[in-house]
Amino acid sequence: MHQRQPVERVLADPDTPAAVRRQLLLADDVLEFADRELALPARDVYRTYVPLERDAVVWNVQAAPRFSLTPKTWCYPLLGCLSYRGYFHQQAARDEADKLAAEGWDTDVGGAIAYSTLGWFQDPLTTPMIDRSGPALVELILHELVHRRLYIRDHTRFNESLATMVAREGTLRYLAHHDLTVDLDQWQQRDRARDAFLALVDDARDQLAALYASDLDPDAMAAEKAARIQALRRAFQERAGQVPGLSAYAGFFQGNLNNARLNGVHDYYGLVGNFRKMLLSCGGQWPCFWERVEALADDLE
Repeated sequence: MHQRQPVERVLADPDTPAAVRRQLLLADDVLEFADRELALPARDVYRTYVPLERDAVVWNVQAAPRFSLTPKTWCYPLLGCLSYRGYFHQQAARDEADKLAAEGWDTDVGGAIAYSTLGWFQDPLTTPMIDRSGPALVELILHELVHRRLYIRDHTRFNESLATMVAREGTLRYLAHHDLTVDLDQWQQRDRARDAFLALVDDARDQLAALYASDLDPDAMAAEKAARIQALRRAFQERAGQVPGLSAYAGFFQGNLNNARLNGVHDYYGLVGNFRKMLLSCGGQWPCFWERVEALADDLE
């Protein structure tokens, strides 16, 4: 926060690289669009910039029991309980994950390129945020703005899935009316690949949930769990040869694929379909959508 520079100053600096200048201007336009078209609180955020020499802003630790898909949660003042714990230093995150793994938890550490302080501070743009394609920057900014509009304590999956859906739909609307260099066919291919990836993960979670509910002894359950995770890897390899763009998710299936990593995907996408149906039932109109989402949020709180 102490390193923040006003975007206007960065744009006025002749030494600012053209790529940085282009992305900062795009971010400013997206903020205006988000405020005007999506009813998102964008007037007092992302007006500053911080260059960072790393590819993530924070690193999140996730954990789950060895034979359960119920995530471990960490609880905080104001925020409630979350299914992840964030660290500004990667090694601190890995140390926490190693400690939990020694206690028997499935763990995962992932870098996050952005975070939201939910309106408590004027969050800055950073290098990890803008060092991406134009459409991806649009989607990222919209996602984080949703958290400023609506956040429910103790409901990570609700919060993240809502932000994912609104950002996805908002990006498509932005691209339809703005002159960004984007291959729409490639963008739609990316969406199809993401849907295929999510289908694989959902199927694996369903199979594992049934396994964990069985009465197998721990050794047999561990062996069956390993077999089903290996089957998920094989299914991905088969589908990657059939679905263009799916190979971009290869990294997810490498290393320690476990309950914690599968939960991370479900948190961000598990309720996207529900929110999409809600928007469709409103005829794609945002005022109606936000009214219904906020009513649902009131029931959950």
